[in-house]
Amino acid sequence: MTKAKLHHIGPFEAVEHLFARWLPRWRLAVVSGEAPPSDEEEWATEEEGATEEEGATASFLAKVSDYGAFPLTFAGDDGRRYPVSVERFDIEDPDETSDGPLHASWGLPDAGAEQAFALLIETMEAGPDGLDRRGRALAGYLAGYLTAGGTDLLQITVAAEPGGPALDDELHLLVRSDEGTTRLSLAPAPAAPAANEASECRIACATTLLSEFLRINNTDAVTFEVTIGTHDIDLNVADPDEAFRAGWAGDGHWLIAEEGDDETDDVLWALDPAHLKVALTESERNMVAVARAQSLVWEFDSSTPEIPGDELVSWLARDLLETIATEITETTETTETTETTEIPEISEIPEISEIPEISEIPEIAGASGISPVLAYAKNFPLQSVLEGKGNSCLLLVGAQRTAFIYISG
Repeated sequence: MTKAKLHHIGPFEAVEHLFARWLPRWRLAVVSGEAPPSDEEEWATEEEGATEEEGATASFLAKVSDYGAFPLTFAGDDGRRYPVSVERFDIEDPDETSDGPLHASWGLPDAGAEQAFALLIETMEAGPDGLDRRGRALAGYLAGYLTAGGTDLLQITVAAEPGGPALDDELHLLVRSDEGTTRLSLAPAPAAPAANEASECRIACATTLLSEFLRINNTDAVTFEVTIGTHDIDLNVADPDEAFRAGWAGDGHWLIAEEGDDETDDVLWALDPAHLKVALTESERNMVAVARAQSLVWEFDSSTPEIPGDELVSWLARDLLETIATEITETTETTETTETTEIPEISEIPEISEIPEISEIPEIAGASGISPVLAYAKNFPLQSVLEGKGNSCLLLVGAQRTAFIYISG
């Protein structure tokens, strides 16, 4: 048995991949750079620079081009952009209790992210497809994460060639913080970009951002490890559970519970489709509650949140489950390999047809169309692990593949 570990994916990279999949009519690039801190160099607007002396504007644009890593803006032959004008905004210090990315994902940006949020949402809502609630939550999170810790925000108007006309359907933002600069560039995609559809990448993106929402304290977060494996057990029988129990060798640590085992043992207990449906639904609700509990913005709000609605954590959980369900219901070659995604310790559209409801996942048949998905779990639904206590496990079994999901706090 071999294992392949995916490289580290940070929040910005995760958002970029999700943009390509969830919002394919847009291409997004986020680039880090360097610039003198605000106490060493003041950023003036174009008009302010022009009043100083002739040529000051061109000089500042040259600096902006350098700080924002222009002109290489997007991938491809048509990806060069050249700054032609700049508008500067102050980034106000948010309240100490604010969590900018989470607040912005709910459509409630704090003072620091308000301007970037408004510019980003306005640009995307003006696009040909508008902006659904899932995309809005993702874009909001991006605006909050972009401006967290920032001191200056520049909106940069660009042209596709030196001296060319300004492109009014694109958005280019440059944020300066004490650590450097981050440039966000957003433009309509001439064609649907090639999103990375590898399951390892999809899993890593979802779990990276889930950990950002499910924080235990200032330094620790709930983490997810997903292992996709194969088995050669014939489940097209009268009792697939019995067949799997008899034929599965285990993962080296976790075994399926047998008669006489105790609930405190490190064993996995069988879940029938009805109980799995209930457990998944309750886990999703608990994740939403934990994410909201991190912010005082919901402190006096006793209403029941719409799920998935504007809850990015819910959309991420559904995306993760869809990816895993798809992976284990596909046929495989008769090889015995596993692929493991490890995540570092930290970091309305009412219905969308391509994303199944969490409650529908258990009904998915195996690759043969005959064998149902089997499920076994420990400490499930997710509850205590979301509070940093212990761990939870979920084993999903398809006709030829398995998915082992280990969640720790």
